[in-house]
Amino acid sequence: MKGLRCGMGALACLIACAPAGAAGYDLTAGPSITSSERTTSAIFASVFGKGADDCNAHFEPIGTFGWVDARNTRKDDLNHEVFLAGAGVRMVTANHHWFLSEQLAVTSTRTDALSSRVEFMTSAGWQNGHFMVMLRHISNARLFGGKNLGETMLLAGVKW
Repeated sequence: MKGLRCGMGALACLIACAPAGAAGYDLTAGPSITSSERTTSAIFASVFGKGADDCNAHFEPIGTFGWVDARNTRKDDLNHEVFLAGAGVRMVTANHHWFLSEQLAVTSTRTDALSSRVEFMTSAGWQNGHFMVMLRHISNARLFGGKNLGETMLLAGVKW
């Protein structure tokens, strides 16, 4: 329930802060996994810009707020909730169903999975109507130090 409140709060912030030219919003949630199969919950809310109306693949700006819940382990430091804010670009295919995005995200704290204040957030997914599903990986690619276990998640949600 705490995660749902965080996600709804992030969505409210996105709607309030979204530029007038925003094409849409999405709210996604699902399990996140790091090494040794340790899972937790994750929730994300995004706002994205308007792409071309023609039948060509196009790029659009995207901004995302997210939350990854803590998990208790004896071996790794994963016992902190992490809030993320990211911005980048999303490429949408000509049929408007498939997408790929890359964002730079800043984090509220560090864990062994998200071990720096700057992370790369890569997503690939499918959308149809108001439904969407995606795979997302968040990692610093060992560029910024730390243990760098990364977070990989399967997210599903709605867009409008």
